[in-house]
Amino acid sequence: MRLAIADPPYPPFYSERHDLAAGGARLTSRSRARRWYGNAGRETTGRNRPADFHPDAGAWDDPARHRALLEQLLDEFDGWAIATSPDGLECYRPIPVPARLLVWHKLRAVPTAHRIATSWEPVVLYPPKGRRGRPAADQPGRTYGDQVPDVLTAAPPGAGFAGAKPAAWTRWVLDALSYDPDVDEVVDMFPGSGAVTAAIAQGVLL
Repeated sequence: MRLAIADPPYPPFYSERHDLAAGGARLTSRSRARRWYGNAGRETTGRNRPADFHPDAGAWDDPARHRALLEQLLDEFDGWAIATSPDGLECYRPIPVPARLLVWHKLRAVPTAHRIATSWEPVVLYPPKGRRGRPAADQPGRTYGDQVPDVLTAAPPGAGFAGAKPAAWTRWVLDALSYDPDVDEVVDMFPGSGAVTAAIAQGVLL
């Protein structure tokens, strides 16, 4: 089967500004894609250049681009996973009925200006047909009743790349997809730091 892991630049962050003279509020947005992967607010040469620089990163500030990604995955792959932010989930709705929502609980949350820290990220996971139930008793390396938890607690890798995922994250996602290295192909849609590809090469089953 063909499987895919997609970890695109996350959708923009939206917030309310209460600085109008009449006391009202206005909706503002702040780019995540151009900030972390493009040239927003920084030079793109020397040490100020993002480690994973993409000149067209701004395309991912359009919510429609994220929905198009989901449609592409449905058309081209048997199973897939999309990493995003909690507020970014809206860009992927309606989520296909067979898909499941997984939660990565990050041990080191990035400090923000908000009073409530965001310490988790969702993964929209679409299991391949035929692999959505519990494994059979005679499946190699498995026992009947084995299940993959829908929550992973793991710290970010600190790899110097924005959005890099730890190896445990990749193993968890591929285990949820019932990845079989003997028969499956895995496509890393956004290679970035190379952490996903490296985790696959090192072995993926938890």
